[in-house]
Amino acid sequence: IIPAIQETFVEEPVKIDLIDEAELIRQLKIKPTNIAEWKKRHYITGYLNKNQKVKIYVSRGDWYIYQDYLELKYKHDETLINCDVPCIWKAKEIQNLTSEELKSADGLFCVNQPGLPKEKAWKGQKFIQYTLEPKTHCPQCHDKTHLFDIRATYDENSDIPTSYVRMDTEKWRTVVPFNITKLTPNSTFISFIASHWTKFRGEFIPKLEKHIPVASFGGVLRNTDWYPECNGLSHFKSKNCIISKFPFYIAIENCQEKDYSTEKLWDAFSLGVVPVIWGAPNTRLYLPHPKSAIFIEDFKDAKALADYLKYLVTNETAYLEYHKWRTMKLSDEFEKKSYMSMCNLECNVCREVARLRIIERFNNTDT
Repeated sequence: IIPAIQETFVEEPVKIDLIDEAELIRQLKIKPTNIAEWKKRHYITGYLNKNQKVKIYVSRGDWYIYQDYLELKYKHDETLINCDVPCIWKAKEIQNLTSEELKSADGLFCVNQPGLPKEKAWKGQKFIQYTLEPKTHCPQCHDKTHLFDIRATYDENSDIPTSYVRMDTEKWRTVVPFNITKLTPNSTFISFIASHWTKFRGEFIPKLEKHIPVASFGGVLRNTDWYPECNGLSHFKSKNCIISKFPFYIAIENCQEKDYSTEKLWDAFSLGVVPVIWGAPNTRLYLPHPKSAIFIEDFKDAKALADYLKYLVTNETAYLEYHKWRTMKLSDEFEKKSYMSMCNLECNVCREVARLRIIERFNNTDT
């Protein structure tokens, strides 16, 4: 008998009736579309998994190994902290894995491109790909040959849709908005950081600079030196140190692919800054609140946008309207992006491997 889903999984407990295992398996096969359905899937998975461990080896890590992987925390039994499915998560290049390790692995995890053996060590083993790169700029990062059983990408249609959110978004509520009253009449009030040149970035920033100064710190149109107090920090902390010093941040993505929003959007919210966005055509659907960001496309030209930003920095009440969401109910789509995020990725991968294992075992038993 399966109990009600606890409030730790959903704000309003989702009741699961007293139903048999076959019905639960049927529910596990339905692709979730909202946060409640995702949490329900994960709860059923944890229940039917019966505390069995899932072992994953990161066989190709790229940037992930030197950034997010280093932030992981483990229990004494080598499983990840704060995951309802006991998840063993280790990094080891494919050529360094012993035959015993390969045979014991429930899944091999690759970042961006394949780093896989020629064949699986056993039938139920899963090949897993993780990429947050857009198809426009990294077509080779997208599995066209169906090498992978599980894919975690920014695309909502992938097996594990994963956002660029890197932290608990509840903490964003406690962030104090940028204090625009400390600005002087000649203050530069908007920053821009980008390392990759794109046509839109190269054209739009100079147009905006004709009307307001833009502090550009990255490799694209750089005009300002990195602040000393922001040097010596890790990559993202250094970047966020800069962004936090301005009330607005220009978040121009590499491209406008559906669902594709990087840290350029999300980090601004965590820093008490208002993002000025050019990105995914459906970005509005998953913002914390409709009035939490400014869209470049809403203005007829760069001058109109500049005039509006100049108005906001001279009107504290109007500026703070873009921070009211911190005290309001957040949108369901944003809640889903927060839950299905980079900071929950490893656990979500282990849940998916466990879910498929449960279904496969049930099917074999039923047969």
